[in-house]
Amino acid sequence: MKTLWILLLPLWIFARDPFEPLMTPKESGEVSLPPQPNYFKEQKITLPSSARKIKKITLTYQNMDGSISEQETLLEGDIDWHFPFLLSQEIRPLDATPAIQKPTPAPGVSKFEPFEEFVFELSGKKLLIQTPYLIRRDLALASPSKILIDFQKKTKKVLIKDFPTGLPYIKSISIGTHEEFYRVTLELDGQYRYSIKPQKEGFSIELR
Repeated sequence: MKTLWILLLPLWIFARDPFEPLMTPKESGEVSLPPQPNYFKEQKITLPSSARKIKKITLTYQNMDGSISEQETLLEGDIDWHFPFLLSQEIRPLDATPAIQKPTPAPGVSKFEPFEEFVFELSGKKLLIQTPYLIRRDLALASPSKILIDFQKKTKKVLIKDFPTGLPYIKSISIGTHEEFYRVTLELDGQYRYSIKPQKEGFSIELR
């Protein structure tokens, strides 16, 4: 019975001392540090494949009093949308040595020889097709973005090949055989206009 009486004691007997603080105060020597500024560092900005020229940039910022303002800077130059813009703030000591910026690497040059009748050499936005055949017609498709080029064939040889380039601008090249022509299909990584010019050993296609 004594054990039962102890369990039925009112809960206020075991309550916390009302004069005991809820939180233990910090030691007298500890000082809270001011918040560190969260500086903006950098942000990459990618434009769509239809972009060709830059005109201006607008920055929206917040002032000390909380108001919002904008600042526009006029710019002029051609755009290669494959390479994103980099907006950055340079945080460094005033006596530090400026960083040396390396130039943007240009797309490489690659040569593909799937058949002796068709040799492809890519250099940036230019493609040279070495072939003995004449172009019968060419046309562009918007979705997906492709260029179709039909070559008048002179033999009954069947040529079928499809391969990626691993390069920008022209993602892949395919060759197909039809009854009266060979069809070369260029799959593009965006929307481009193009021009075709005859060369000594074939044709050149330039994207723009």
